[in-house]
Amino acid sequence: MADSRLMDPDVVAELRAADSELDNLIVWLDEQTPRPGLEDLGKRLANLPIDVAGLRAHIASNQDVYCRNVIARNDDYEVVAILWTPGQDTPIHDHSGSDCAFVILDGLSTETIYELNQNGLAIPVSKRIYQPGEVCAADEPDIHRISNDTESELLNLHVYTPPLGGFRIFEGAE
Repeated sequence: MADSRLMDPDVVAELRAADSELDNLIVWLDEQTPRPGLEDLGKRLANLPIDVAGLRAHIASNQDVYCRNVIARNDDYEVVAILWTPGQDTPIHDHSGSDCAFVILDGLSTETIYELNQNGLAIPVSKRIYQPGEVCAADEPDIHRISNDTESELLNLHVYTPPLGGFRIFEGAE
């Protein structure tokens, strides 16, 4: 599965002080009542000029599984920098009660969308490759897999509203 790490508060404070765009995103999320929907999240994340080198200097990676670096989390949202090495992917999953939008910061991100067949197995129905600056948004009933199908690292910044508290994993029909 994933390697999930809550970032040290001092490191997060340093990141926010060094990157006003990341700080502005978290301040904006704190001000949203009720929680923002996918359209608002998508607009906010589109071409977000995050300091990628600064973020990379402070996040963890894992050669065995993709690494979730939790930057900020409260009852309403979760901000996570996810780093994939070549060939890593998520399981086929949904978001069970959470909306998710993420911006590609570095690399190419592949999203495969699935539908369930009569036996409850996931069948791929579409695939899209996202470029840096593009936003991928998944509504809570969506079933998908995110993967790094390249030979380079992939870095995305995800926002879940509310925080990802659970999700269902699906078996592929392929």
